[in-house]
Amino acid sequence: MHFKTEEDYKVWVAKQEKGAIGGGLLTPQGGEDYVGAIPAIRAVLYFKEGFSDEMREAIAQCFDDYLIYAKEHLTWLWQDEPPTGAGGASLDFKKVKPIRNILKFYSPMKAFNFLYTSGKEKFATGAWEFYAGGASQWQDKNGKYQSTLTFSMPIDWVGENSKAFIELFIKCAHRLKAKHGYAGYACLISQIRSDKNEPTEAFMARKAWAMDVGRSGILSNRLITGIKTVSWLTAINYEWFNKIREEEALNSELPMNWFIGYDYGTGVVIQAGTLPLNGSVEDDPLPAPYVLLNRVLKPLRVEKIGDLHRGNYATDEIPLIKGYLANNWLARFDIEDDQKLEYFGKLQDEPKLNTKYAFLDKRVDWN
Repeated sequence: MHFKTEEDYKVWVAKQEKGAIGGGLLTPQGGEDYVGAIPAIRAVLYFKEGFSDEMREAIAQCFDDYLIYAKEHLTWLWQDEPPTGAGGASLDFKKVKPIRNILKFYSPMKAFNFLYTSGKEKFATGAWEFYAGGASQWQDKNGKYQSTLTFSMPIDWVGENSKAFIELFIKCAHRLKAKHGYAGYACLISQIRSDKNEPTEAFMARKAWAMDVGRSGILSNRLITGIKTVSWLTAINYEWFNKIREEEALNSELPMNWFIGYDYGTGVVIQAGTLPLNGSVEDDPLPAPYVLLNRVLKPLRVEKIGDLHRGNYATDEIPLIKGYLANNWLARFDIEDDQKLEYFGKLQDEPKLNTKYAFLDKRVDWN
């Protein structure tokens, strides 16, 4: 149902979880009474061989650990063209089979997409979300596809439990032997009604430059040869990272008071700062930790990514992030070489890492 007045919308918002935004709020038709978008902290990991028994068990273990925190919040499971026995396309979470049981119905030649959400309605979104997209054996061997895992949690929850989030990210990267990934601010939108809610994501991305944009699973095939972005947490496989390590004096480029690396077996997770930053245009659209990390990892970034949005609800006031706008988004943290010292100066104003926000005893020596 569409909101008739601004007051109707305010009454609805007061009954939702913090940060909830009405569905299709910025479309010509106006907002509807379901959660179409919500800011959250999202982790994204890309990996290979999602068809294999080893990787499917790794996905299940990641979901097990996520459920420790999220079980009471999840409400729905969506599957893309599930095979016979796996259950329907959309299921009440209380009635779904364990993820390992569902995966048994998918042969290695069958790709899968699982989306666990916390929306009240099956088409709504929520700050708790878990997604696993596994490429089929044929797709993986073709070399043009990879698999994706994402999980998200509310901003305030991460603020109070940041080390639990970091630990889960590192564990998942380790189990999946992740090629790369990142975690930080994102505007989650309903993936069932994504076209109507992409304008909200585009609007939020312009208000907060560190906010992730785009559907991670759909974008995965454009990120086989390089990374998409840096963020609060950034995972890089050692094959790529070692090339950077050979070129840069990392202890000076990424000072240990604000940056720390964690080994995950096949790569390193870099934490930039104590907590995620959103890059608010009203405060600081270019956070020093992300700008300086971007300088170091820029050689690993893809040059182009195509469209970050796919829908048609664009306006002159709120253009979707497509084409050159998407490539500009990739480069949003780029600075000129002569600006480097300015951002090192800004870094001094950021909180320093301590044992409350980082696993200082697990720091890797990346030089």
